[in-house]
Parts: sequence; C-alpha cells; structure tokens
Amino acid sequence: MLAELSIKNFAIIESLSLSFDKGLTVLTGETGAGKSIIIDAIHLLIGGRGSSEFVRFGAEKAEIEGLFLLDDDRHPCCQKCADIGVDVSDGMVVLRRDILASGKSICRINGKLVTTAVLRDIGSTLVDIHGQHEHQELMDPLV
Repeated sequence: MLAELSIKNFAIIESLSLSFDKGLTVLTGETGAGKSIIIDAIHLLIGGRGSSEFVRFGAEKAEIEGLFLLDDDRHPCCQKCADIGVDVSDGMVVLRRDILASGKSICRINGKLVTTAVLRDIGSTLVDIHGQHEHQELMDPLV
C-alpha cells in the first residue's frame, strides 16, 4: 500500500507531500487541478519512461519518493527485493526516482541504486494504475 508520496520540482508542482490511509483513494478535482500530474509522478516512480520535460522550469531535478507498506512477508515485492539484496523485513519499501534536467534518471529502492528496469519490475508489484476509458479496451479485438 502506498502510504506516503513526496513530489518536488515535478512539472508544475514545486513541493507536495501526501499521506494515504488503507482502502480506496480517489483523486478528484476540477480540470487543471493537477490530478494527472500526480498520476504521472507515480507512474515514473514505478519505472515509467522519464524525460527532462518533467523537471520543473528552473529546477536542477525532479524528485519523487514513495513509501510503501507491505502487509506480509509473502508480498511479491519481498522476494524481488531479496533477489537484489534489498532488505524489506520491516515491511517498508521506499522507492525514489530523481530525474535530472539533462534527462538522466537516478533510481533507488530503500536507498540502494538500481536500474530503471529493476525499479519497474519491483514497482509493478506495488501499484496498478488504471485510467479513464480503459474499460473500452475490452471491446478492442486487437488487445
């Protein structure tokens, strides 16, 4: 479960910290309020394609960090973290991604440097992102 999210210098966001409780979390708001930017940040946090375009104008880097709480030691994330030498025995996983103005990404899991591919692999066990109109793909014979 995503418990905390911190975003700095990402798109139009200078600094944002969010805490989440257990259960369903819904982001609502008027058009242009920044809902999609938060989802974009989470997508990057779990290994999505990064770009220097995400770095806020005038900043050196964008920073995204998420604290995930694992409900038990059988969570798929636990074995994947163990495979790369990251200890999650305390039930906490901290993903961090910095995107430099040059476009380079720096990824960490519990402080350990990892590749974007590893971040994506582990992030995929922690977050599912579903978007508006995604259900329409059910009717697409090419999917």
